[in-house]
Amino acid sequence: MNFPIKLSRYLSIPSTVTFIGMLVCVQSAIGTPISFNAGDLVISTVSSYNGGGLDSASPIVLQQFKLGAGGTVATQDGTLTLLQTGSGQNSAISGEYGSASEGILQRSVNGQYLTIMGYGVNATTFNTAPLTTYGTAALGQTTSLTAANQTTTNVTTVARVVALIGADGSVDTSTALTGVFNQNNPRSVATVDGSSFYVSGQASSKADPTQGVFYATRGANTATAIDNSTDTRVVSIFNNGSGNMLYVSRDQNPSSGGVQNLTNISTLTNSSGDLPTTSSGLTTTHITPPGSPLSLGGNNGSINLTTGTANGVNNSRIGSFVYLSPESYFFASPTVLYVADSGQPKNGNVNKAALGEGGLQKWVLTNGAWTLDYDLVAGLNLVNNANANSATPSAPGVTGLLGLTGLVVGDQVELFATSYDLNELSPSFLYEITDNLNDTSLAQASSENFTVLYSDPTGQTSIRGVSFAPVPEPGSLALLAIALGAMGVSRSRGLKRFWPKCTVAMSTFRSWMHMPMYGVAHSA
Repeated sequence: MNFPIKLSRYLSIPSTVTFIGMLVCVQSAIGTPISFNAGDLVISTVSSYNGGGLDSASPIVLQQFKLGAGGTVATQDGTLTLLQTGSGQNSAISGEYGSASEGILQRSVNGQYLTIMGYGVNATTFNTAPLTTYGTAALGQTTSLTAANQTTTNVTTVARVVALIGADGSVDTSTALTGVFNQNNPRSVATVDGSSFYVSGQASSKADPTQGVFYATRGANTATAIDNSTDTRVVSIFNNGSGNMLYVSRDQNPSSGGVQNLTNISTLTNSSGDLPTTSSGLTTTHITPPGSPLSLGGNNGSINLTTGTANGVNNSRIGSFVYLSPESYFFASPTVLYVADSGQPKNGNVNKAALGEGGLQKWVLTNGAWTLDYDLVAGLNLVNNANANSATPSAPGVTGLLGLTGLVVGDQVELFATSYDLNELSPSFLYEITDNLNDTSLAQASSENFTVLYSDPTGQTSIRGVSFAPVPEPGSLALLAIALGAMGVSRSRGLKRFWPKCTVAMSTFRSWMHMPMYGVAHSA
């Protein structure tokens, strides 16, 4: 089949290369046909479906955007609605409208897939069922336990489902897991190549063993616990030069007034320092904030706030400490890490340490320790999380960020993020900002501002995750490299912007499977 690549998008070449490969175009179940194009941006969304309100079920819709004007303009480029009807081994999959912590969209390490988690039920079926069917009207509170493991009146089991979306638009939802994230949210999923997955989420209580990080193979119905000591948020895989490494973010309030040392981004490794597949020999290492020294709050789940790291909302805490609430993150290099912070930490007192540090944090590894250089917030118009009101769930306001992806072009880091909103149904946004990789202070980054790329005009759609589009398998990419080489396209800014997942020297084309992951597009 013919696979068209529009080089004019980023290379300023008014032509189209067509080569033999896979036609990346499918008709979606709902919406317009989608063609995943290298360099395009993809977001995950849920909506008020057929009048459904807060906590109702919604189809998960992926919206694709073509980037222009240096990434500061986004034009809609098709939609894909994930399966609403099970077929064969594939399950239906829906998302919860109003859940602020799920819907993270990520690209596989090999670049060929997108992944997202949801619930194994048709949206209409769930929203119209009698309360006795599922035991709740809130999708996120459904049980993932099989009937044999339910201890009260049996209700219908709703599996937590992994959606694996190929570059050809195919959707695999055969990994429908029971016994994970019972009565709570499946938040994120990461994979190297689509053959197995790490999934992350929350459960019914802080003592519930179905919370945390689990490992599952493709097509499985059960998963193996990796770390279920706490609930977890975004699980990701990065290669910072020494092989694939598993990372996870947490925002955890300890039970019984314990020390609040459980909010961080950390690595999870097995006894050999590699990707774990069980909890045996598991080693957990704090990355940000470091395990020590402790903050002025006497813990390592918060930071000491300075004038250079304050975000405007929390300025009253300068000279004291604030708690963190990390969500997604992006390694621009092995020593530079960007963190999307929600600005709604689970710890601290209102208008004090709970003011948080919402925004896009830049952490730098210096002399073996990660330090926060600054927090990018200009253009976000952050508000105090104390203004949240469950009685007005659609009232506007942004407290921080949720989804994040990026790419490195020379010494510039172009970052794309989604908003973390004040209330469950507040208007949400897709942003772009460019940071200088070498900047170490807010004064140096003072001219950097977030640009709004997209917000749903109806106010009925919530934006969650963001990632770059998946790309074809390596054989097709090799053909593309040959075509570009024939046109005299070298390792340049234009090529990186066109093909953000890969760095290419035409004389030495790298195998896709062995390329390093830092400095390339990735979402978490």
